[in-house]
Amino acid sequence: MSYIDNLIANCEEAKVAKPMREFVLDELSQLDKIKTAIYIIEQVSGDISETFNLLSKYKATKERACPALNSPSKVMYVGSSTTGVKSRIKQHIGDGHKGTYSLHLKHWFNGDYKITIMEFAQPRDVLQIIEDDISERLAPAFGKKGGNNR
Repeated sequence: MSYIDNLIANCEEAKVAKPMREFVLDELSQLDKIKTAIYIIEQVSGDISETFNLLSKYKATKERACPALNSPSKVMYVGSSTTGVKSRIKQHIGDGHKGTYSLHLKHWFNGDYKITIMEFAQPRDVLQIIEDDISERLAPAFGKKGGNNR
C-alpha cells in the first residue's frame, strides 16, 4: 500500500473512531491501565488572556520546556499518548522533567482546570489524525499541531 493510500485509510478510520470511554479526571490512579488516549486540558475559571500572558512570561524564563503559544482560549492543551497517558498528564501537572515540553502547570498556573480523557483503541497514526482534528476544532491556547515526527 502506498503512503497516500495508507494515509487515506487512516483518515477514513479516524472519521468513524469513537472513544471506548470518556471521563473527567478526578485522580491520577484512574489512568493506571490506560495506554492510548487523547486528553483535553481546559481552564475552568479566570481570565484566559491573563493565563496566556502568564505562560508566555514563564516560558521566557526558560526554566522549563513549555509548549508553543497560540492564542488565548479556555482550552489550554490537546494532546495524546500511546505509551501510557498517566506519565504524560503528570508532566503537564508539573511533576515531569524540566526538559519535557508540557504545560508544567504547578510552576506557573494557580487557577482551576479540568482534564478530559478519551480512551481509544486506534493505532498511533490514526490517533494522531483524531487529535489533530480535535485540536483544529478547539483551537487550544498552547501546543503545536501534529505529532512529534511531523
